[in-house]
Amino acid sequence: MRMRAAVCAAVDGPLQIREVGLRPPGPGEVLVRITATGVCASDVHIVDGSLPKPMPIVPGHEAAGRVAGLGTDVDDLAIDDPVVLTILPWCGTCAACTGGRRRACEWAASLAATGTLDGTATALSIDGAPLHHFNGVSSWAEYAVVPRTGAIRITPALPPAQAALLGCAVATGFGAVRNAAGVGAGQSVAVIGCGGVGLNVVQAAALAGADPLIAVDRNPRALAVARTVGATATVLADDHPVDVAIRTIAPLGVDHCFEVLGRPATVEAAWRATAASGQTTVIGLLPASSSITLDAFDLIAEKRLVGTYLGGITPERDLSALADAATAGTISLAPLIEEITLDDLPLAVERLRAGTVTARQVVLLE
Repeated sequence: MRMRAAVCAAVDGPLQIREVGLRPPGPGEVLVRITATGVCASDVHIVDGSLPKPMPIVPGHEAAGRVAGLGTDVDDLAIDDPVVLTILPWCGTCAACTGGRRRACEWAASLAATGTLDGTATALSIDGAPLHHFNGVSSWAEYAVVPRTGAIRITPALPPAQAALLGCAVATGFGAVRNAAGVGAGQSVAVIGCGGVGLNVVQAAALAGADPLIAVDRNPRALAVARTVGATATVLADDHPVDVAIRTIAPLGVDHCFEVLGRPATVEAAWRATAASGQTTVIGLLPASSSITLDAFDLIAEKRLVGTYLGGITPERDLSALADAATAGTISLAPLIEEITLDDLPLAVERLRAGTVTARQVVLLE
């Protein structure tokens, strides 16, 4: 089939909306009509090269849609089922999967490394040549062919734009608070970076009963949104050290400090802002060649530095539960969304790079 998609042909090259080819779903695959897809910093990292991927590629990994076709051996989904896509598919047979470490699935890792759907070939093409996938999703398009385990059925009651956020911003934010950090009532929390993921960290920490709950960002509008989803204090990042500003509010440091930007300097600041026996949780994607410097003496105070990938979620359990919570109003997603079109994606990438985005930009395709 032919469809429109956003194509990145080379690192730092222009993002272009092109007509591309997409083959039908094969065994164990699903064709999904994309109804909404988010613009995440990870997608921008593909464009700028800080997240190396095979080129050319269709970015996009945070998406919702409707099942439009089923490959052979797929009998637990039906046409028009609402689904959320995930970059955490699994094979169930490799050593990681059978050993209880499904997020390290060797087969899924091969998809991510090769930009294919089976480790060898792509379902996408452009001008007769292969066009690569982003971690088995590539949702900046009208349709996507994904592995069966990469499409999670959810309630039909949740609007597509909100459902799309579940795949990354919500899953990562809530998962980091609940799984990676285990924030408890009355614990102090700081969140450095209040974009789409960071605002969901704030929201999850608020629901966990964190107090104080400090939101940090350089964008005053983002801090205003953070207040609406539960922040009790805000810090406008400027020329003053972030950790000093956080310790002005929490003099002994915070029990949990979340870094959501993926920058060495802010990881180091998060560590300095973390109290004795506290935890620094790094969510942001740091460049592969980067390094950080920490005061090793802090380790005697039983401080912990933890990384997390997509919040450590189990997709088929957590995504449907988060969808139900959003539908019930327990989680507030509408204020976090700015709706755009597929043709707006090149500008959306530049806006995210410039740091002028307050909400999550979400492409609506319905």
